[in-house]
Amino acid sequence: MKFIVRYWSSQLPEEYCGEDGKPCWLDYSVHPASKLGLHNALLAVHDRIEILDAHGGLFECAVFVEHGGSIEKLSQDMANSMFGTLPNGAVKWLDIGSFLLPAPGQTAHALQLPLFVHQHTPYDDLNEAPHSFDLDI
Repeated sequence: MKFIVRYWSSQLPEEYCGEDGKPCWLDYSVHPASKLGLHNALLAVHDRIEILDAHGGLFECAVFVEHGGSIEKLSQDMANSMFGTLPNGAVKWLDIGSFLLPAPGQTAHALQLPLFVHQHTPYDDLNEAPHSFDLDI
């Protein structure tokens, strides 16, 4: 069993659409069948949804569970009930595919969006001199 994060967007190039012109689901990342794997898959979905939303258009991003040759879209209820039965898991390198947004020439949206809204602090007002290391020591 494994968890696969997939997405589609109306902003994708035509070569990523089906014969009917509708965008196809694309794999973004693959996660192991563990509590940590499911947790990371859900975090990846959250992150991708924010990025897709920033680009506009129609889109969807979801976790799919592949088990015994069948693939099913994972609902929140299924994820909640499945979580308790999964092993804890270990930190593993994920299979991460290319995220096809933004389109070429749109580098402004290429940066990762912040997870938290920035709260102004007094440190933001400091004008500290840049520090450098003396490499000749």
